[in-house]
Amino acid sequence: MNAAMLELLIPIIAIIVTFGFPVALVFTLKWFKLKDKELQLEADMRKTSGQALEARVQRLESIILELDADLRAKLGATSTNAMLSPPQGDLFEAPATGEGSQAGEALDPARKVR
Repeated sequence: MNAAMLELLIPIIAIIVTFGFPVALVFTLKWFKLKDKELQLEADMRKTSGQALEARVQRLESIILELDADLRAKLGATSTNAMLSPPQGDLFEAPATGEGSQAGEALDPARKVR
């Protein structure tokens, strides 16, 4: 680039900067106003969604407490019946038969039955 060409570019650049700077300034201000509105809308939405979530949680807690009362009533009724039935430990014991003491029959190969 020589000096003559630079002298031609200086007025062109000055015109572009003179008219481009206000446009860029207005664009920047509008952009940040838009972002500010978006942030406020998002904050309002989070506030209302937080209240809705809190309402849902309270509703679920009330349902669980209602079910818990029903469950306690049912458990109270079955616990009185459980006192009449045999203890649970007896259900897990092996049956008292003499077959377990006979080792010869347990070692026989399995027979096919039709």
